[in-house]
Amino acid sequence: MSFFARHSTRILIFTILVVLAGTTIYPLVFVFSTALKTDAQFAADRFGLPLQPTIANILLAAERMDIWRAAFNSLVTTIGGVIGAWAICLPLAFAATKLRFRGRDALFALTLASMLIPVQTILFPFYLAVKNLGLVNQHAGLIISFVTFAIPITAFQIAAYLRNIPDEIIEAARVDGASTAQLLFYIVLPMCRPVLAVTGIINFIWMWNDILLPVLILQVPGSRTLMINAGLLKGQFGSSTTLISAGLALAIIPVLVMFLLAQRQIIQGMTTGAVK
Repeated sequence: MSFFARHSTRILIFTILVVLAGTTIYPLVFVFSTALKTDAQFAADRFGLPLQPTIANILLAAERMDIWRAAFNSLVTTIGGVIGAWAICLPLAFAATKLRFRGRDALFALTLASMLIPVQTILFPFYLAVKNLGLVNQHAGLIISFVTFAIPITAFQIAAYLRNIPDEIIEAARVDGASTAQLLFYIVLPMCRPVLAVTGIINFIWMWNDILLPVLILQVPGSRTLMINAGLLKGQFGSSTTLISAGLALAIIPVLVMFLLAQRQIIQGMTTGAVK
């Protein structure tokens, strides 16, 4: 039997994975390659690598995007959203998995069921609620929005992790006189560092890249995030593909670095609890 016949399944799976990886990686290569070309070079060869790289488009995009203010807005709202999601979802998951009270399962099921609601269907009433609170064009408004939509999936991930922690550890701490707050902060929190890391990374990537909620909440130019300003390059300053690509490259560099540095934690966190 030939090598290909013996390993046909593995070869097929490997081929599919290579194709999927290529469809994911190529857009990034295209964006960075186009960002380093002049308009003339792009017109002459759209898909080739830049033979004479230039950073002129990157410098121009940085100026027009007001990159430092926009990056500050993105950083504040993203970090605030990540911390806010942790602050709500860790106690929620702890209560749903380790505490006993009437309506516990129904409350948690209702929280998870909110994942089934399309975000677009509640944007208008949600915007009205944020507006009535006076949080439009405020960092706090976007942070609250991020936390609101992050709660279901983040709580689910933390709860799945907590289910693998033996109840005997919690009961032993209770016997020693630990209160519920002490259980959460001194017992559960240290053990949840791996899942907190992965949920934080995933939420950071989503919140940094998101455009829908920032466009809805942040409408004043000085409050906009990096991704919004990158998207506005086309509408405000013409339709130069090289300039738009430069803006997108600047916007995705931080999250790309974050992913490359933390990919091991992401994989470990996503597979935690798969094998008990």
